[in-house]
Amino acid sequence: RYSLHDLARDFAGSRLEAASGAVAQQRHAEHYKNALSAFDELYMKGGKDVLAAMQLFDLEEANIMAGHAWAEMNLEANSSAAELCRSYPDAGVYVLDLRLHPRQKISWLESGVEAARRLKDRAAEGVHLGNLGVAYAALGDAKKAIEFHEQALVIDREIGDRLGEGNAMWNMSLSQNKLGQRAEAIDYAKSALKIYEQIESPTAERVRRRLAEWQG
Repeated sequence: RYSLHDLARDFAGSRLEAASGAVAQQRHAEHYKNALSAFDELYMKGGKDVLAAMQLFDLEEANIMAGHAWAEMNLEANSSAAELCRSYPDAGVYVLDLRLHPRQKISWLESGVEAARRLKDRAAEGVHLGNLGVAYAALGDAKKAIEFHEQALVIDREIGDRLGEGNAMWNMSLSQNKLGQRAEAIDYAKSALKIYEQIESPTAERVRRRLAEWQG
């Protein structure tokens, strides 16, 4: 592996024409989005591959962050940047959960929502909104979490995403329970369970157990 002194990097950058520099930055951002996705796939294999995936992420973290920063900075003027900005949060959804602080994750997801709207990608918009709800729940802001899950639910129903619909209602159920609204939480959990059973999602069993606890 090679690295450049900051001054050498700045000098090299100054010798590039603007167009050439933009192309290089885009290729860099694309490469590290793909690398992030590969690390996530490795993580999903489980076992010793989990640690290997995290080690690879840590090795490339600066490049991944730089790639995302370029995509975020250019999403308004560059459709390729918008596509990358839309894709980065999902490319590494599992490893990012372990490495990004919820507030940093929120920033990535907010950019992802903006990019998805510019690209008119309702499915990606719904996914990012749902994950924003999860991120706010992790910060203890259940009310904010519910707001985003409600937005995601509207999109999931609009596009016929049954799993997304179930996830939105289940996550709203968890946040309602955090607010002490047990009756509402049970209603949402029952609705989520019905969908999970219909699509034969393994999440159904977890929802059944939680409902049993809540209903005593």
